[in-house]
Amino acid sequence: MVGFYDPDAERSQQICERLGCDCFGSLDELLDRTEAVSVAAPTSLHLEIGEKCLQRGMHLLMEKPLAHDVPSAVRLVELARKAGVTLMVGHVERYNPAIRKLMELLQQEPEEIISIDARRLAPFDGTRCMDVDVLYDLLIHDVDLALEIAGSGVRRVSGTGRPVFSQQTDVAHTRIEFANGTTAVFWTGKCSPRKVRSLTVTTPRRYLEADTLACTLTVCRAEQVPSATAGICFMGEIASSSIPIDREEPLRSEIEDFLQAVRHRVPPVVDGARAVRDMQALELIARSISQGGTVVEADSGD
Repeated sequence: MVGFYDPDAERSQQICERLGCDCFGSLDELLDRTEAVSVAAPTSLHLEIGEKCLQRGMHLLMEKPLAHDVPSAVRLVELARKAGVTLMVGHVERYNPAIRKLMELLQQEPEEIISIDARRLAPFDGTRCMDVDVLYDLLIHDVDLALEIAGSGVRRVSGTGRPVFSQQTDVAHTRIEFANGTTAVFWTGKCSPRKVRSLTVTTPRRYLEADTLACTLTVCRAEQVPSATAGICFMGEIASSSIPIDREEPLRSEIEDFLQAVRHRVPPVVDGARAVRDMQALELIARSISQGGTVVEADSGD
């Protein structure tokens, strides 16, 4: 690690002393000394900082979301393409061990995805992420996961939301219908006394429930399913099991993925183009909320 820069000089010095790295007085000084950077800054600054890094030819890991709106995100993707560098977006839930195992099981035994249910609730914290609403702060994690699991484009969305403790949307209930028939529902809020992180996926044979806080995965499986041709009218032989999960630090895995992408010129788990698709889905949801929950159809290109 070459070094660290933060506008808060005192905080920056504390971090650099703890990590044993150089403490830079400006972003330009840091960029003069490195080849790849990880940016964790307010979303409203992502375009400005990202442009500076990419125009200097830096490989860039930008914390989610990629930018504050889709045109800005597209701009960063284009700059990365022109510079020939890696642009990765830090959707850290992709690296949660429970989510990784859930994805692995779905890939090992492919089935139609009937529905996805995501719940992400947190206590209100007025000291962080106040430049974005709950969609860009929390919901974007689950939209990214749902797009990956559904493996299909968005057909239509609907959503409702309201402020609670801020001037922006603090809680939202949303629904996405995918082109392949999968449905995803989301309950998202940063105004809950209890912290909740759960993702449930239903297929014709299985019910998979991941808790990313407890790092657990439970699978219920029916060996006998209804079949008109076989004369079977009910599910049977249902068993529930807790799947062993390897304990890994998601943020460490995310950074390792970034370094692997840079060193070996391989795509990261979430590249810039994928992050843009996540944001396009969020914009449809935001439009539905602003219109009082009306159903918003996706364009063919969304």
